Amino acid sequence: MENRILGQRYELVEQLGHGGMGTVYRALDHRLRRTVAVKTLSAELALQPEFLSRFQREAHAAAALNHPGVATVHDAGEDASGGVAEPYLVMEYVEGTTLSHVLKGGALPPAQAVDVVGQVLEALEHSHRHAIVHRDIKPANVMLAGTGRIKVVDFGIAKALSEVATRLTGTGVAVGTPAYLAPEQIKGGDTDHRTDLYAVGCLLYELLTGRPPYTGDSPFSVMHQHLTADPVPPSRLRPELPPALDAVIAQALHKDRENRFADAAAMRTALTAAARATPPPPVPTPTAYDPRAAAAPVYGAAASPAPQDGGPAPQPARRRPARVVFRPTAEGAVALLGCLLSLVISRTQVIEGSAFSRVALLAAAAGAVLLLWSARLACAVAWGPVAEAVAVLSGLARGYIGWDTHYVILALMLGVVAALCLVAGYRDERAGGFALVAFWFTALTAIWFFLDDLRKIGVFYVLLLSVPLAIGAQVLKSRTRPPSPGPHGDPRLPATAPAGRRRARETAGGTAR
Repeated sequence: MENRILGQRYELVEQLGHGGMGTVYRALDHRLRRTVAVKTLSAELALQPEFLSRFQREAHAAAALNHPGVATVHDAGEDASGGVAEPYLVMEYVEGTTLSHVLKGGALPPAQAVDVVGQVLEALEHSHRHAIVHRDIKPANVMLAGTGRIKVVDFGIAKALSEVATRLTGTGVAVGTPAYLAPEQIKGGDTDHRTDLYAVGCLLYELLTGRPPYTGDSPFSVMHQHLTADPVPPSRLRPELPPALDAVIAQALHKDRENRFADAAAMRTALTAAARATPPPPVPTPTAYDPRAAAAPVYGAAASPAPQDGGPAPQPARRRPARVVFRPTAEGAVALLGCLLSLVISRTQVIEGSAFSRVALLAAAAGAVLLLWSARLACAVAWGPVAEAVAVLSGLARGYIGWDTHYVILALMLGVVAALCLVAGYRDERAGGFALVAFWFTALTAIWFFLDDLRKIGVFYVLLLSVPLAIGAQVLKSRTRPPSPGPHGDPRLPATAPAGRRRARETAGGTAR
Protein backbone atom coordinates (compact mmCIF):
# COMPACT_ATOMS: atom_id res chain seq x y z
CA MET A 1 0.00 0.00 0.00
CA GLU A 2 1.44 3.34 -1.08
CA ASN A 3 2.02 6.06 1.49
CA ARG A 4 -0.35 8.99 1.44
CA ILE A 5 1.01 12.31 0.16
CA LEU A 6 -0.35 15.62 1.50
CA GLY A 7 -0.33 18.72 -0.66
CA GLN A 8 1.56 16.81 -3.37
CA ARG A 9 4.65 17.25 -1.23
CA TYR A 10 4.67 15.50 2.16
CA GLU A 11 4.75 11.70 2.13
CA LEU A 12 3.41 10.23 5.39
CA VAL A 13 5.90 7.50 6.19
CA GLU A 14 4.98 6.40 9.71
CA GLN A 15 2.26 7.22 12.23
CA LEU A 16 3.83 8.37 15.49
CA GLY A 17 0.72 8.99 17.54
CA HIS A 18 -2.99 9.65 17.51
CA GLY A 19 -5.19 11.71 19.79
CA GLY A 20 -8.57 13.37 19.96
CA MET A 21 -7.40 16.40 17.98
CA GLY A 22 -5.43 14.69 15.24
CA THR A 23 -2.61 12.39 14.19
CA VAL A 24 1.14 12.92 14.01
CA TYR A 25 3.32 11.33 11.33
CA ARG A 26 6.95 11.11 10.41
CA ALA A 27 6.98 12.37 6.85
CA LEU A 28 9.30 13.04 3.93
CA ASP A 29 9.33 16.46 2.31
CA HIS A 30 9.88 15.61 -1.36
CA ARG A 31 10.58 19.19 -2.34
CA LEU A 32 13.39 19.84 0.14
CA ARG A 33 14.30 16.16 0.69
CA ARG A 34 14.21 16.26 4.47
CA THR A 35 12.40 14.44 7.26
CA VAL A 36 9.65 16.42 8.96
CA ALA A 37 6.80 15.83 11.39
CA VAL A 38 3.27 16.36 10.08
CA LYS A 39 0.21 16.80 12.28
CA THR A 40 -3.12 16.26 10.53
CA LEU A 41 -6.15 17.55 12.40
CA SER A 42 -9.41 15.72 13.01
CA ALA A 43 -12.24 15.76 10.49
CA GLU A 44 -14.56 17.46 12.99
CA LEU A 45 -12.26 20.48 13.17
CA ALA A 46 -11.78 20.49 9.42
CA LEU A 47 -15.53 20.98 8.92
CA GLN A 48 -15.40 24.36 10.68
CA PRO A 49 -14.34 27.21 8.35
CA GLU A 50 -13.66 29.36 11.40
CA PHE A 51 -11.04 26.89 12.56
CA LEU A 52 -9.32 26.73 9.19
CA SER A 53 -8.80 30.49 9.08
CA ARG A 54 -7.70 30.62 12.72
CA PHE A 55 -5.41 27.64 12.18
CA GLN A 56 -3.64 29.38 9.30
CA ARG A 57 -3.08 32.56 11.29
CA GLU A 58 -1.75 30.61 14.28
CA ALA A 59 0.61 28.65 12.03
CA HIS A 60 1.94 31.83 10.40
CA ALA A 61 2.62 33.37 13.81
CA ALA A 62 4.34 30.19 15.03
CA ALA A 63 6.57 30.12 11.97
CA ALA A 64 7.87 33.57 12.93
CA LEU A 65 9.26 32.28 16.24
CA ASN A 66 12.99 31.67 16.02
CA HIS A 67 14.45 30.29 19.23
CA PRO A 68 16.48 27.16 20.08
CA GLY A 69 13.87 26.18 22.66
CA VAL A 70 10.88 26.38 20.30
CA ALA A 71 10.15 23.63 17.78
CA THR A 72 10.11 25.21 14.32
CA VAL A 73 6.97 25.33 12.16
CA HIS A 74 7.83 24.84 8.48
CA ASP A 75 4.49 24.89 6.68
CA ALA A 76 0.70 24.68 7.02
CA GLY A 77 -2.00 23.85 4.53
CA GLU A 78 -5.10 21.87 3.66
CA ASP A 79 -5.30 18.66 1.68
CA ALA A 80 -8.54 18.01 -0.22
CA SER A 81 -7.63 14.68 -1.79
CA GLY A 82 -10.15 12.92 0.44
CA GLY A 83 -13.02 15.21 -0.53
CA VAL A 84 -12.80 17.36 2.62
CA ALA A 85 -10.21 20.05 3.25
CA GLU A 86 -8.02 18.45 5.92
CA PRO A 87 -5.70 20.92 7.67
CA TYR A 88 -2.17 19.86 8.44
CA LEU A 89 0.86 21.40 10.10
CA VAL A 90 4.45 20.62 9.10
CA MET A 91 6.97 20.88 11.91
CA GLU A 92 10.56 20.29 12.84
CA TYR A 93 11.43 16.64 13.40
CA VAL A 94 13.13 16.44 16.79
CA GLU A 95 15.20 13.57 18.14
CA GLY A 96 14.56 13.19 21.85
CA THR A 97 12.05 12.25 24.51
CA THR A 98 9.34 14.11 26.40
CA LEU A 99 9.48 15.06 30.06
CA SER A 100 6.34 13.01 30.65
CA HIS A 101 8.33 9.89 29.85
CA VAL A 102 11.37 11.00 31.85
CA LEU A 103 9.08 11.45 34.87
CA LYS A 104 8.15 7.78 34.75
CA GLY A 105 11.55 7.18 36.31
CA GLY A 106 10.79 9.45 39.26
CA ALA A 107 11.68 12.98 40.27
CA LEU A 108 14.72 14.61 38.71
CA PRO A 109 17.82 15.81 40.56
CA PRO A 110 17.11 19.42 41.61
CA ALA A 111 19.88 20.84 39.43
CA GLN A 112 18.53 19.11 36.34
CA ALA A 113 14.95 20.14 37.12
CA VAL A 114 15.99 23.77 37.51
CA ASP A 115 18.01 23.64 34.28
CA VAL A 116 15.09 22.18 32.29
CA VAL A 117 12.56 24.66 33.64
CA GLY A 118 15.00 27.51 33.08
CA GLN A 119 15.19 26.55 29.40
CA VAL A 120 11.39 26.37 29.19
CA LEU A 121 11.20 29.88 30.64
CA GLU A 122 13.74 31.10 28.08
CA ALA A 123 11.55 29.75 25.28
CA LEU A 124 8.43 31.33 26.79
CA GLU A 125 10.27 34.61 27.30
CA HIS A 126 10.87 34.67 23.54
CA SER A 127 7.28 33.76 22.63
CA HIS A 128 5.80 36.23 25.12
CA ARG A 129 7.88 39.03 23.61
CA HIS A 130 6.01 38.24 20.40
CA ALA A 131 2.67 38.23 22.28
CA ILE A 132 2.29 34.46 21.87
CA VAL A 133 0.94 32.56 24.89
CA HIS A 134 1.24 28.78 24.84
CA ARG A 135 -1.74 27.94 27.11
CA ASP A 136 -0.90 24.22 27.38
CA ILE A 137 2.52 23.85 29.00
CA LYS A 138 2.87 20.31 30.38
CA PRO A 139 5.53 17.55 30.42
CA ALA A 140 4.21 15.99 27.20
CA ASN A 141 4.75 19.30 25.38
CA VAL A 142 8.40 19.68 26.41
CA MET A 143 10.94 17.66 24.43
CA LEU A 144 14.38 16.86 25.81
CA ALA A 145 16.63 16.57 22.77
CA GLY A 146 19.73 14.42 22.52
CA THR A 147 21.95 17.45 23.17
CA GLY A 148 20.34 18.09 26.55
CA ARG A 149 18.48 21.13 25.24
CA ILE A 150 14.70 21.35 25.41
CA LYS A 151 12.13 22.07 22.71
CA VAL A 152 8.66 23.36 23.59
CA VAL A 153 6.03 22.08 21.14
CA ASP A 154 2.39 22.78 20.31
CA PHE A 155 2.43 26.58 20.49
CA GLY A 156 -0.93 28.13 19.66
CA ILE A 157 -2.96 24.94 19.23
CA ALA A 158 -4.96 25.53 22.41
CA LYS A 159 -5.71 29.11 21.40
CA ALA A 160 -6.88 28.08 17.93
CA LEU A 161 -9.33 25.61 19.44
CA SER A 162 -10.66 28.02 22.07
CA GLU A 163 -11.08 30.91 19.65
CA VAL A 164 -13.13 28.78 17.26
CA ALA A 165 -15.28 27.38 20.06
CA THR A 166 -16.00 30.92 21.22
CA ARG A 167 -17.27 31.87 17.78
CA LEU A 168 -19.36 28.73 17.41
CA THR A 169 -20.93 28.54 20.87
CA GLY A 170 -20.75 32.07 22.22
CA THR A 171 -18.60 30.87 25.13
CA GLY A 172 -14.89 30.49 25.51
CA VAL A 173 -13.38 27.04 25.82
CA ALA A 174 -10.33 26.52 27.99
CA VAL A 175 -8.46 23.70 26.33
CA GLY A 176 -5.75 22.06 28.35
CA THR A 177 -4.81 19.32 30.76
CA PRO A 178 -6.56 19.67 34.17
CA ALA A 179 -3.35 19.04 36.12
CA TYR A 180 -1.77 22.18 34.61
CA LEU A 181 -4.73 24.53 34.09
CA ALA A 182 -4.50 27.94 35.74
CA PRO A 183 -7.50 29.14 37.79
CA GLU A 184 -8.39 31.77 35.18
CA GLN A 185 -8.58 29.07 32.51
CA ILE A 186 -10.91 26.97 34.65
CA LYS A 187 -13.13 29.94 35.47
CA GLY A 188 -13.18 31.12 31.87
CA GLY A 189 -11.41 34.43 32.35
CA ASP A 190 -9.02 36.03 29.90
CA THR A 191 -5.53 34.55 29.77
CA ASP A 192 -2.10 36.12 29.33
CA HIS A 193 1.58 35.25 29.69
CA ARG A 194 1.16 34.69 33.45
CA THR A 195 -1.14 31.76 32.64
CA ASP A 196 1.90 30.02 31.16
CA LEU A 197 3.92 30.81 34.31
CA TYR A 198 1.31 28.99 36.42
CA ALA A 199 1.72 25.90 34.23
CA VAL A 200 5.51 26.19 34.49
CA GLY A 201 5.12 26.22 38.27
CA CYS A 202 3.15 22.97 38.02
CA LEU A 203 5.85 21.54 35.76
CA LEU A 204 8.65 22.50 38.17
CA TYR A 205 6.69 20.99 41.07
CA GLU A 206 6.34 17.67 39.23
CA LEU A 207 9.98 17.54 38.15
CA LEU A 208 11.10 18.07 41.76
CA THR A 209 8.61 15.74 43.48
CA GLY A 210 7.59 13.21 40.85
CA ARG A 211 3.89 14.21 41.02
CA PRO A 212 1.77 17.20 39.98
CA PRO A 213 0.83 19.74 42.66
CA TYR A 214 -2.80 18.58 42.57
CA THR A 215 -4.01 15.02 42.03
CA GLY A 216 -7.43 13.44 42.21
CA ASP A 217 -9.68 10.67 41.01
CA SER A 218 -11.48 12.90 38.52
CA PRO A 219 -10.94 16.12 36.53
CA PHE A 220 -13.56 17.72 38.81
CA SER A 221 -11.37 17.03 41.82
CA VAL A 222 -8.17 18.35 40.26
CA MET A 223 -9.74 21.56 38.96
CA HIS A 224 -11.48 22.21 42.28
CA GLN A 225 -8.10 22.06 44.03
CA HIS A 226 -6.59 24.49 41.52
CA LEU A 227 -9.30 26.96 42.53
CA THR A 228 -9.37 26.46 46.29
CA ALA A 229 -6.37 24.55 47.70
CA ASP A 230 -2.71 25.29 48.31
CA PRO A 231 -0.31 22.54 47.20
CA VAL A 232 1.84 20.64 49.67
CA PRO A 233 5.25 22.40 49.72
CA PRO A 234 7.76 20.35 47.69
CA SER A 235 10.20 20.29 50.61
CA ARG A 236 7.66 18.30 52.65
CA LEU A 237 7.71 15.58 50.00
CA ARG A 238 11.45 15.87 49.46
CA PRO A 239 13.19 17.29 52.56
CA GLU A 240 16.50 18.07 50.83
CA LEU A 241 14.85 20.81 48.74
CA PRO A 242 15.49 24.34 50.04
CA PRO A 243 12.65 26.65 51.13
CA ALA A 244 13.68 29.03 48.35
CA LEU A 245 12.34 26.60 45.74
CA ASP A 246 9.10 26.32 47.74
CA ALA A 247 8.78 30.10 47.53
CA VAL A 248 9.32 30.19 43.75
CA ILE A 249 6.66 27.54 43.19
CA ALA A 250 4.24 29.18 45.63
CA GLN A 251 4.46 32.48 43.77
CA ALA A 252 4.09 30.83 40.36
CA LEU A 253 1.00 28.94 41.59
CA HIS A 254 -0.72 31.93 43.17
CA LYS A 255 -4.48 31.88 42.47
CA ASP A 256 -4.41 35.59 41.57
CA ARG A 257 -2.13 36.08 38.59
CA GLU A 258 -1.42 39.65 39.70
CA ASN A 259 0.64 38.09 42.50
CA ARG A 260 2.60 35.75 40.22
CA PHE A 261 5.89 36.67 38.59
CA ALA A 262 5.67 39.64 36.26
CA ASP A 263 7.13 37.70 33.35
CA ALA A 264 9.17 34.64 32.42
CA ALA A 265 12.46 36.50 32.90
CA ALA A 266 11.57 37.39 36.50
CA MET A 267 10.64 33.80 37.28
CA ARG A 268 13.86 32.52 35.71
CA THR A 269 15.92 34.96 37.78
CA ALA A 270 14.17 33.88 40.99
CA LEU A 271 14.59 30.21 40.08
CA THR A 272 18.31 30.65 39.44
CA ALA A 273 18.74 32.36 42.81
CA ALA A 274 16.78 29.62 44.57
CA ALA A 275 18.90 26.93 42.92
CA ARG A 276 22.01 28.31 44.62
CA ALA A 277 20.51 27.25 47.94
CA THR A 278 20.05 23.67 46.71
CA PRO A 279 22.50 21.09 48.14
CA PRO A 280 24.89 19.59 45.55
CA PRO A 281 23.61 16.40 43.90
CA PRO A 282 25.11 12.99 44.75
CA VAL A 283 27.75 11.41 42.54
CA PRO A 284 25.97 10.24 39.36
CA THR A 285 25.47 6.52 38.87
CA PRO A 286 25.35 4.63 35.57
CA THR A 287 21.56 4.47 35.85
CA ALA A 288 21.13 8.24 36.00
CA TYR A 289 19.22 9.64 33.07
CA ASP A 290 21.31 10.80 30.11
CA PRO A 291 19.28 12.76 27.56
CA ARG A 292 21.79 11.88 24.85
CA ALA A 293 20.73 8.23 25.19
CA ALA A 294 17.25 9.07 23.93
CA ALA A 295 16.53 9.14 20.22
CA ALA A 296 12.85 9.57 19.52
CA PRO A 297 11.26 11.74 16.85
CA VAL A 298 8.74 14.36 17.82
CA TYR A 299 7.34 17.44 16.21
CA GLY A 300 7.08 21.17 16.53
CA ALA A 301 4.25 23.53 17.42
CA ALA A 302 1.77 26.04 16.08
CA ALA A 303 1.44 29.43 17.73
CA SER A 304 -1.03 32.26 18.07
CA PRO A 305 -0.92 35.35 15.83
CA ALA A 306 0.70 38.44 17.23
CA PRO A 307 2.70 41.50 16.22
CA GLN A 308 6.30 40.69 15.48
CA ASP A 309 7.93 43.95 16.58
CA GLY A 310 8.81 42.72 20.09
CA GLY A 311 7.81 44.26 23.39
CA PRO A 312 6.04 42.79 26.40
CA ALA A 313 3.03 40.54 26.02
CA PRO A 314 -0.09 42.70 25.67
CA GLN A 315 -3.18 42.25 27.76
CA PRO A 316 -5.72 40.37 25.62
CA ALA A 317 -9.30 41.39 25.16
CA ARG A 318 -11.82 40.18 27.66
CA ARG A 319 -13.39 36.88 26.74
CA ARG A 320 -16.71 35.39 27.56
CA PRO A 321 -17.03 32.80 30.31
CA ALA A 322 -15.34 29.53 29.42
CA ARG A 323 -15.92 25.92 30.06
CA VAL A 324 -13.16 23.36 30.43
CA VAL A 325 -13.02 20.47 28.01
CA PHE A 326 -12.28 17.15 29.71
CA ARG A 327 -13.49 13.57 29.84
CA PRO A 328 -15.06 12.52 33.15
CA THR A 329 -13.85 9.21 34.55
CA ALA A 330 -16.06 6.14 34.74
CA GLU A 331 -15.45 6.00 38.49
CA GLY A 332 -16.70 9.57 38.83
CA ALA A 333 -19.82 8.70 36.83
CA VAL A 334 -20.50 5.73 39.12
CA ALA A 335 -20.10 7.95 42.18
CA LEU A 336 -22.51 10.50 40.73
CA LEU A 337 -25.03 7.74 39.99
CA GLY A 338 -24.80 6.60 43.61
CA CYS A 339 -25.53 10.15 44.78
CA LEU A 340 -28.61 10.34 42.57
CA LEU A 341 -29.92 6.94 43.69
CA SER A 342 -29.44 7.81 47.36
CA LEU A 343 -31.35 11.02 46.76
CA VAL A 344 -34.21 9.09 45.14
CA ILE A 345 -34.27 6.62 48.03
CA SER A 346 -34.45 9.45 50.55
CA ARG A 347 -37.50 10.91 48.79
CA THR A 348 -39.43 7.71 48.02
CA GLN A 349 -39.40 6.14 51.50
CA VAL A 350 -38.22 2.75 50.20
CA ILE A 351 -37.42 1.85 53.80
CA GLU A 352 -39.87 2.92 56.49
CA GLY A 353 -38.60 5.44 59.00
CA SER A 354 -37.55 9.04 58.71
CA ALA A 355 -34.08 8.32 60.15
CA PHE A 356 -33.00 6.23 57.17
CA SER A 357 -34.39 8.81 54.73
CA ARG A 358 -32.34 11.52 56.42
CA VAL A 359 -29.24 9.33 56.33
CA ALA A 360 -29.75 8.62 52.62
CA LEU A 361 -30.19 12.33 51.90
CA LEU A 362 -27.07 13.16 53.89
CA ALA A 363 -25.11 10.46 52.05
CA ALA A 364 -26.24 11.84 48.68
CA ALA A 365 -25.20 15.37 49.61
CA ALA A 366 -21.89 14.29 51.13
CA GLY A 367 -21.09 12.12 48.12
CA ALA A 368 -21.71 15.02 45.73
CA VAL A 369 -19.37 17.28 47.71
CA LEU A 370 -16.68 14.62 48.13
CA LEU A 371 -16.78 13.92 44.39
CA LEU A 372 -14.91 17.20 43.94
CA TRP A 373 -12.06 15.70 45.94
CA SER A 374 -12.17 11.93 45.34
CA ALA A 375 -14.52 9.77 43.28
CA ARG A 376 -13.45 6.74 45.32
CA LEU A 377 -14.46 8.41 48.57
CA ALA A 378 -17.75 9.56 47.03
CA CYS A 379 -18.53 5.93 46.11
CA ALA A 380 -17.78 4.86 49.68
CA VAL A 381 -20.40 7.30 50.98
CA ALA A 382 -23.14 7.42 48.36
CA TRP A 383 -23.67 3.74 47.61
CA GLY A 384 -24.23 2.61 51.22
CA PRO A 385 -27.93 3.59 51.45
CA VAL A 386 -28.54 2.22 47.94
CA ALA A 387 -27.14 -1.19 48.86
CA GLU A 388 -29.08 -1.19 52.15
CA ALA A 389 -32.34 -0.53 50.32
CA VAL A 390 -31.61 -3.34 47.85
CA ALA A 391 -30.82 -5.74 50.72
CA VAL A 392 -34.09 -4.87 52.47
CA LEU A 393 -36.12 -5.44 49.31
CA SER A 394 -34.27 -8.60 48.27
CA GLY A 395 -36.17 -10.96 50.58
CA LEU A 396 -32.99 -12.70 51.73
CA ALA A 397 -33.73 -12.19 55.42
CA ARG A 398 -33.17 -15.31 57.47
CA GLY A 399 -36.64 -14.93 58.91
CA TYR A 400 -38.05 -15.63 55.46
CA ILE A 401 -35.78 -18.40 54.20
CA GLY A 402 -34.44 -19.99 57.40
CA TRP A 403 -31.06 -21.67 57.97
CA ASP A 404 -30.98 -23.63 54.74
CA THR A 405 -27.42 -24.82 54.13
CA HIS A 406 -27.28 -23.42 50.62
CA TYR A 407 -28.27 -19.95 51.80
CA VAL A 408 -25.77 -20.07 54.68
CA ILE A 409 -22.95 -20.97 52.29
CA LEU A 410 -24.04 -18.23 49.90
CA ALA A 411 -24.11 -15.64 52.69
CA LEU A 412 -20.67 -16.73 53.92
CA MET A 413 -19.26 -16.45 50.40
CA LEU A 414 -20.76 -12.97 50.07
CA GLY A 415 -19.08 -12.00 53.32
CA VAL A 416 -15.69 -13.17 52.04
CA VAL A 417 -16.19 -11.32 48.75
CA ALA A 418 -17.18 -8.21 50.70
CA ALA A 419 -13.94 -8.33 52.68
CA LEU A 420 -11.88 -8.72 49.51
CA CYS A 421 -13.72 -5.84 47.85
CA LEU A 422 -13.12 -3.61 50.86
CA VAL A 423 -9.39 -4.32 50.76
CA ALA A 424 -9.32 -3.64 47.01
CA GLY A 425 -11.26 -0.42 47.47
CA TYR A 426 -8.80 0.72 50.13
CA ARG A 427 -5.67 -0.08 48.13
CA ASP A 428 -6.65 0.73 44.54
CA GLU A 429 -6.18 4.47 44.03
CA ARG A 430 -7.36 4.43 40.42
CA ALA A 431 -10.47 2.22 40.37
CA GLY A 432 -11.17 1.51 44.03
CA GLY A 433 -14.62 3.10 43.77
CA PHE A 434 -15.92 0.14 41.77
CA ALA A 435 -14.68 -2.29 44.44
CA LEU A 436 -16.38 -0.23 47.16
CA VAL A 437 -19.71 -0.37 45.34
CA ALA A 438 -19.37 -4.16 45.19
CA PHE A 439 -18.43 -4.18 48.88
CA TRP A 440 -21.64 -2.43 49.90
CA PHE A 441 -23.91 -4.83 48.03
CA THR A 442 -22.17 -8.03 49.12
CA ALA A 443 -21.59 -6.96 52.73
CA LEU A 444 -25.12 -5.72 53.39
CA THR A 445 -26.69 -8.77 51.77
CA ALA A 446 -24.63 -11.03 54.06
CA ILE A 447 -25.43 -8.88 57.10
CA TRP A 448 -29.13 -8.91 56.24
CA PHE A 449 -29.07 -12.72 56.33
CA PHE A 450 -27.10 -13.30 59.53
CA LEU A 451 -28.29 -10.54 61.89
CA ASP A 452 -31.63 -9.61 63.37
CA ASP A 453 -33.37 -6.35 62.47
CA LEU A 454 -31.98 -4.18 65.28
CA ARG A 455 -28.41 -5.29 64.76
CA LYS A 456 -28.67 -4.97 60.99
CA ILE A 457 -29.40 -1.28 61.00
CA GLY A 458 -26.82 -0.63 63.72
CA VAL A 459 -24.07 -2.39 61.79
CA PHE A 460 -25.08 -0.50 58.65
CA TYR A 461 -24.69 2.87 60.36
CA VAL A 462 -21.32 1.85 61.79
CA LEU A 463 -20.09 0.80 58.34
CA LEU A 464 -21.47 3.95 56.71
CA LEU A 465 -19.36 6.00 59.10
CA SER A 466 -16.21 3.90 59.39
CA VAL A 467 -15.67 2.88 55.76
CA PRO A 468 -15.61 6.45 54.36
CA LEU A 469 -13.36 7.54 57.23
CA ALA A 470 -10.87 4.79 56.40
CA ILE A 471 -10.97 5.52 52.68
CA GLY A 472 -10.67 9.25 53.28
CA ALA A 473 -7.60 8.74 55.46
CA GLN A 474 -6.02 6.58 52.77
CA VAL A 475 -6.75 9.13 50.04
CA LEU A 476 -5.25 11.91 52.14
CA LYS A 477 -2.18 9.81 52.86
CA SER A 478 -1.69 8.94 49.18
CA ARG A 479 -1.78 12.61 48.20
CA THR A 480 0.88 13.64 50.68
CA ARG A 481 3.24 10.68 50.36
CA PRO A 482 6.79 11.33 49.09
CA PRO A 483 7.62 10.41 45.49
CA SER A 484 8.61 6.84 44.69
CA PRO A 485 12.36 6.33 44.79
CA GLY A 486 14.24 5.87 41.56
CA PRO A 487 16.97 3.31 40.93
CA HIS A 488 19.07 2.33 43.95
CA GLY A 489 16.59 3.97 46.30
CA ASP A 490 17.45 7.56 45.31
CA PRO A 491 14.29 9.49 44.37
CA ARG A 492 16.37 12.09 42.57
CA LEU A 493 17.63 9.63 39.96
CA PRO A 494 15.00 8.62 37.37
CA ALA A 495 15.28 5.40 35.49
CA THR A 496 17.08 5.48 32.20
CA ALA A 497 14.62 6.72 29.61
CA PRO A 498 14.01 4.27 26.75
CA ALA A 499 15.21 5.68 23.50
CA GLY A 500 13.83 5.53 20.04
CA ARG A 501 10.47 5.19 18.50
CA ARG A 502 8.44 4.07 21.52
CA ARG A 503 9.02 7.46 23.10
CA ALA A 504 7.89 9.28 20.00
CA ARG A 505 4.65 7.33 19.90
CA GLU A 506 3.80 8.26 23.46
CA THR A 507 4.74 11.89 22.87
CA ALA A 508 2.72 12.28 19.73
CA GLY A 509 -0.28 10.55 21.23
CA GLY A 510 -0.17 12.71 24.34
CA THR A 511 -0.07 16.03 22.53
CA ALA A 512 -2.29 15.37 19.53
CA ARG A 513 -5.52 15.83 21.38
